Amino acid sequence: MKVSFKAMITNITLIDAPNGEKLVKIDLSEEREVPGPVIMGSGSEIAREVMPVVSQILRSMPGFSGGKVRVPRLTVYLTEDEWEKIINKPNIGEYMEVTFENKEVKMSKPT
Repeated sequence: MKVSFKAMITNITLIDAPNGEKLVKIDLSEEREVPGPVIMGSGSEIAREVMPVVSQILRSMPGFSGGKVRVPRLTVYLTEDEWEKIINKPNIGEYMEVTFENKEVKMSKPT
């Protein structure tokens, strides 16, 4: 069975492994819509008055701007040698398609 998703590269960082080796850490995240607040008994007068205030507060919170939140999906660690072998290196902000199939993981630029 094949499972795939698209995610944006949100971070590329050079880090130190516990053994002293340098690694390139690549973080992929997905932006998802934040569901609106649900108020039980929404037919009440109080709910209609409070709803706009709750929505305004949620929009003002960090990470909720535009009604979207960033969800981490995959982190890949490469050695410096592996990173240098990549001809077309990925950049922050680019989208990648990640596919899991037959015990293999593949990352590619979406077509």
